[in-house]
Amino acid sequence: MWLHRLIALLTGASMALAFAPFPFWPVAILSPALLIFQLGFMPDRRQAGWLGFVWGLGYFGCGVYWIYNSLHVFGHAPPLVAGGLTVLMVATLSLFIAATLYLYRQLLDSSASQLALWSLPLLWFSMEWMKGWVLTGFPWLSIGYAHVDSPLAGFAPLIGVYGVGSISIWISLLLVRFKQQRDYRLLGIIALIGVAGYLLQSVQWTQPAGEPLDIAMVQGNIPQDKKWRRELRNQIINTYWQSSQPLLDSDLVVWPEVAIPARSEDVQPLLNSITQKLQAHNTRLLTGIIVTDRANDEYFNSMILLGLEQGVYHKRHLVPFGEYYPFRSLISWMRQYIRIPMSDMSAGSDQQPMMSVKGNRIGVSICFEDVFSRDINLDLPAANILLNTSNDAWFGDSLAPHQHLQIARMRAIETSRPLVRSTNTGSSAFIDHKGNISQALSLFKLETARAQVQGRSGATPFITFAKFQPWLAIMILLIAVYSGFFASRKSTRPERGQQ
Repeated sequence: MWLHRLIALLTGASMALAFAPFPFWPVAILSPALLIFQLGFMPDRRQAGWLGFVWGLGYFGCGVYWIYNSLHVFGHAPPLVAGGLTVLMVATLSLFIAATLYLYRQLLDSSASQLALWSLPLLWFSMEWMKGWVLTGFPWLSIGYAHVDSPLAGFAPLIGVYGVGSISIWISLLLVRFKQQRDYRLLGIIALIGVAGYLLQSVQWTQPAGEPLDIAMVQGNIPQDKKWRRELRNQIINTYWQSSQPLLDSDLVVWPEVAIPARSEDVQPLLNSITQKLQAHNTRLLTGIIVTDRANDEYFNSMILLGLEQGVYHKRHLVPFGEYYPFRSLISWMRQYIRIPMSDMSAGSDQQPMMSVKGNRIGVSICFEDVFSRDINLDLPAANILLNTSNDAWFGDSLAPHQHLQIARMRAIETSRPLVRSTNTGSSAFIDHKGNISQALSLFKLETARAQVQGRSGATPFITFAKFQPWLAIMILLIAVYSGFFASRKSTRPERGQQ
């Protein structure tokens, strides 16, 4: 049994190669296929669950190891605390894989085993949705993200990233069944799936709307250990403003998340001065800043629009421990170990006035929010252009900035909208409505970029389907749990005449 678990650990670790910056997407099919194949050697559902857990340890241990860097290097948590929280996170994520294989094996052992053979993709869909929802969710490295450059990306405007991951697992299952049965019709089904995905990529789900916007962005490359030093505030703001001077003839200049490292009330004269200069140049600036609400004793991680048009967006989906402390009364002790500036914020309302630039409505999100389809979809189908700002300096020189850009590309594909991604240290990019990167900036460099961005209108099928995802996922889990429980009771019940 230990050999199978070792293989599961190693094949799970190989999943990191399926995602950016590598990214070798066939691994996202082959690695789960090896996991499914090993299920045949597991004597019961308990062992199947353990196998999934170990595979998950490799998968997430290699994929999100950078959580340790964020907590220790930038959050100044002691190694033991940072390491313990990272291990806890990896183990928690692995439990979702374990639960999936436990339920699947339980169904395989039931009287409806032939039907259960094809239930794994649906269970995977449900568990990935749960992973993106429980305790506010952490859907990072969902398998569908590995397919932004594969033929399966064509399915994303229909069923989203979790649906793409489900199809990927279906292909893995078909490969295993082919090895066991040598039925070449199964290879035919795989080929048809690939061809269908490829053809779907050519479908135009939305239409151009209005005139293109001339959008520019500044990547300030401010080190995280200097960002919140008060004596460097003016120098940081001058870095952004001086870099923006050649760009002031554009329609919109974008600075990243909290590019102005201050509370709005502390720099109001500066904001007034910038607004006047922008109006003189007939343009606008969208910048990150901390917006305070003294009346309610709250402050928000926000983006404010200055210049010809004005507006504000407060971040809706905050990062646990980074921007707020969940279960405050139970874990307040952690604040003495993790020292993150501005880590006790308030969340913005789900319904906020949308910013508009020259008739183009902008769906703004901040950092972690673009990891969640449900957050991006709050502004759709009204938004013509998606815009995400971030400060990925928290991740350091790790896999995370590359993975985050890959996630943003999936949001563009799902919604068939162009997405502008402006970050402090990278990866900043202009992404078209098909998820292709038209222009990208280098990591850890002070750079600027400029592009014509064509807004779009209309709705992909996924924007509608996403509203039903929670009910579908919960229904699948309830059916699986009930079927497995019923089958388990039936198998242990003595036959008539044996009592």
